[in-house]
Amino acid sequence: METLEEETNSTPAETTEEIWERWFALYAQEELDDNADSWEDMHDALQETIAKPLNINAATCEQLEALPFLNSIQANDIVNYIRRYGAMKSKKELVAITSLDEYRRRLLECFITIGEAKAPTTAFPEKKHHQYTNELTTFVQIPTYTRKGYNDKYYGPKYKHWLKYTFSCDKSIKFGITASQDAGEPFFSRYNNKGYDYYSAYLLIDNLGPVKRLAVGRYKFSSGLGLVVNQGFNLGKMMMTQTFATPSKNVIKQHSSRSEQNYMQGVAASLKISKSLIFNAFISYKHLDATLNDDGSVATITTSGYHRTEKEIEKRNNTAMSTAGAHIAFDLASLHVGVTAVATHYNRPLVPNTSAIYRLIYPQGNDFFNASIDYSVTRRRLTFSGETATNRKGKIATLNSLSYYLTPHLSLTLIHRYFSYLYHSPHSNSFSDGGKTQNESGVFLGLWWETKGGLVVDGYLDIAYFAFPRYKVSASAYSLDTYLSAKKRIDKWTMVAKYRMRRRQKDFTLDNKQKTLAWETTHRTTIGGEWNSGKWYSDFTATATVHCFDTISRGALLSNETGLNTKRFSIAATLKYFSTNDYDSRLYSNERSPLYTFHMPAYYGNGMRYALITKWKPWQGATLTAKAGTTRYFDRDTIGSGAEQIDESSQCDIELQINIKL
Repeated sequence: METLEEETNSTPAETTEEIWERWFALYAQEELDDNADSWEDMHDALQETIAKPLNINAATCEQLEALPFLNSIQANDIVNYIRRYGAMKSKKELVAITSLDEYRRRLLECFITIGEAKAPTTAFPEKKHHQYTNELTTFVQIPTYTRKGYNDKYYGPKYKHWLKYTFSCDKSIKFGITASQDAGEPFFSRYNNKGYDYYSAYLLIDNLGPVKRLAVGRYKFSSGLGLVVNQGFNLGKMMMTQTFATPSKNVIKQHSSRSEQNYMQGVAASLKISKSLIFNAFISYKHLDATLNDDGSVATITTSGYHRTEKEIEKRNNTAMSTAGAHIAFDLASLHVGVTAVATHYNRPLVPNTSAIYRLIYPQGNDFFNASIDYSVTRRRLTFSGETATNRKGKIATLNSLSYYLTPHLSLTLIHRYFSYLYHSPHSNSFSDGGKTQNESGVFLGLWWETKGGLVVDGYLDIAYFAFPRYKVSASAYSLDTYLSAKKRIDKWTMVAKYRMRRRQKDFTLDNKQKTLAWETTHRTTIGGEWNSGKWYSDFTATATVHCFDTISRGALLSNETGLNTKRFSIAATLKYFSTNDYDSRLYSNERSPLYTFHMPAYYGNGMRYALITKWKPWQGATLTAKAGTTRYFDRDTIGSGAEQIDESSQCDIELQINIKL
C-alpha cells in the first residue's frame, strides 16, 4: 500500500508522459514550420521540469508562469490559494482553482509535487545536510543506411551522439555541461582534435545574498515580450488563447540544450534592489557561423550548426558577436513596468546581397542598439500588457495585449502589433505571423472556453499586413489565419478535434509571364482520441490537409500509438500511414522518443512509419531506453537528394540512451 506521501506525489500513468506529450503534439505540429527551434527548446525544458518537479506549496508566480500552459492570472490564483488556505495536501486540491480547466489541471499535475511550504533556500544554507543531485544522460543514434555524402563529402562517421551532465545542490546551485556530435561531423579527426563538435557549460546560483540569480557560461536572457531580446519560448498563436501575452519574469535561464543558437555566453546577474525593484544585466561574447563575401563581410549568418563538409567547416566560428544589456523591472501588486537596453556589435559588418528587393530591409552594419519599455497591469480578471521598442534609427516595434475573463471559464484575448520594416533587433523573438519582429502589423483575437460539461474550446482569428515585399511576395500583402479546437474527457477517453485555415498572398505568374498576388490557402483538420486505463493506453489520430494555390494538393495521415506503462518498464508501438500529393500538403506527427530528444518530422509522398520504444528502470535512478523506427516509402526508390540521398526506399534508425540520477 502507498504511503500518504507517495499517494499525494505520485501521478497516474496517464497524467505523466502521455498527457503532456499529447498536449505538446496538439499545438507543436501546427506551428512547427515557423517555430521549430522554440518548440524543441521547450520540449527539453519541460522534460527537465518533469525530472525535477516544482513543489507547488513553495512555488512562486514566476516559477509557475515559466510553465507554457499557465498564464499570469492562473499562477496568481494558485499562489493566493496557498497563502489563504495553507499548503495543499494533494494534487486533487487543484480543482479549487476555478481559472484552471480540467485539461490544464491534469497538465499541471505532471510538473508539480506536494511538499512543505517553506521559504526559498539560499545558495549556502546553514542546515547540516545538503541535497545533492547528479544526472548523466548519454545518447547514440545508429542509422542502418548510408547517405551519399559519406562517400566523398562528409568528414565524420554517420553516428549521432551526445552526453549531458547536470549537478545541483539544494536547488540553488546548478552546473551543467553538454557535448554533442551531429552525424557526419569529424570526431577526433580533421580539424577537430577536441572530440565533440559542440560543447556547452553553465553555472547557475540562486539567492546569493542580494543576488537573486547569477549565471556564468552559456545562458538565456529574455525581457518584456521579446521585441528587444527573447531567448526563451515563442510559442505562436495557439498558445496565446491560454497564456496571454505578458512580460517575461524569467529573465535569466541556463542554456542546457544542444541547440547551437539562441543563447548568450558570458555572465548575467539579477540583483534584488528592493522588494519591488529588480535589476538584471548581462555581457556576452560568442562566435557565429557565417557565409562571407569576398571582402570578408558577412553575407548571411548560418544557424544549422552542421560542420560536416569543407564548405560548412569554412563557415565555422568565423564571426564574433559582442552583446551587453540591462533590464530593470518594477513590480508592485498587479502593476509591472520594465525598461530594457541592449547593444550588439559584430566584428565583421553585415552586408547582405540586396539584388532582390526583399533583402533591402535586411540588417546592415556592425553595431545595433535597441531599447524598450514593457508594462502590464491586472485588475481582477482584466490584464493589459505590452512592450514598445525602438532601434538606433528611431524605428518602432510595439505589441499590446488585452485579456479578460468574462467568467472563470471564458476568456478573450486581443493582441495588436506593429513592427516597422526598418526595425532591427538581433535578439528579438516575439509574437508574429511572418516569423520576424519586422515588417508586420496585425490584430489577433483569441477565445478560450470551458463548458459546464467539461468541453474545452479554444480558437483565434488573426489578420496581418506586410508593408514591404518579402521572399516570393513582391508587393505589400495580407495574411489570414483561423483556428478552432475542442477537447473533451469522457471516463477513460480524451477526445480532440481541431481545424486550421491559413491564407497568405504570394506571387503568381500569369500566362503572359507577369506577376500578380494570389491567395495561397491551406486547410488542416485533425480528429483524435486517446484511451487510457492507467497501465495500457492507445492514441488514435487522423489528419487531413488541402493546399490550394496554382494547383490543389491533398494529404492525409493516420496514426496510432499503443503502449504499456508499469513502474519499472514501459513499451510503446507506433504505426503511421501517410499519403500526400506533394510537399505542399505535408503533415507533421509527434512520436515518443528518448529523454531530451524531439521527433516530429514532416511526412509527404506515400508511405508508412513504424517504431517501437522501450524504457526499463533496473534500479531507482537509472533508466535504459531503446528505440527502433523505420520510414518506408511506396512511391520512390531513393530518399532525399544531394549529399543527404539514401539509395533505398526505407530508412531505419536505432536509438540507445542511458540516464542515471544519483
